[in-house]
Amino acid sequence: MDAQKPDKTRRSFFWKLGAGALAATAALARSESGDSENLSRQVAQLEEEKALRKLHRDFEQALDDGRYEEVVAMFADDAEVLFDGGVFASRTDGVNRLYRDRFRAGKSGKRMEPAPGFEVAADQQQDRVEVSADRLSATAVFPYSIQVGMPIESESSLVSMARLHGEGVRTWWEGGVYNVTYGRDAVDGRWKIRRLEYETLSRADYRPGRSYARPLSA
Repeated sequence: MDAQKPDKTRRSFFWKLGAGALAATAALARSESGDSENLSRQVAQLEEEKALRKLHRDFEQALDDGRYEEVVAMFADDAEVLFDGGVFASRTDGVNRLYRDRFRAGKSGKRMEPAPGFEVAADQQQDRVEVSADRLSATAVFPYSIQVGMPIESESSLVSMARLHGEGVRTWWEGGVYNVTYGRDAVDGRWKIRRLEYETLSRADYRPGRSYARPLSA
């Protein structure tokens, strides 16, 4: 009779073993799901960083080509630019005025090789892009080496004649970093520049091809 009694201890062992296996399987599934989600987020972040670097390359190329209308279109409506001690607010007002009027007249924004002896430090030549977890905003730092110019303020006949030939502009070399804040446009989902600061690290009286450069006061 005793041999025919159910082995409760054995059944309890197998039940616990089965429950433990199910729990382990569920935990593993959750872990794999979590790993998959993390991987998807990382891939998405990398894609956004890639898109922002391309946007910056497009920005620099448009500046270099003098396509200022395209430059202005890369900014958000409420964007602002900090340049040469001034704040240029609103895409249709300040930003538009800076690039389409001031930059165009001053021949500014074109890429230039660094002035000899005034190169930006190596640790400041590395670009950095950071995208928020929700991928709706981002910040970035990019180095720049450009020509900056300003029309010569004079009523002399020589300057007036130079203006007629598209000259009469004092130019210099400037190096530094762009500090950029981006936001995703609520309408078309594209990245737009929300804030751009030209952080000048050095400037010099220099022309391409010349073997020397002279310091230029701020």
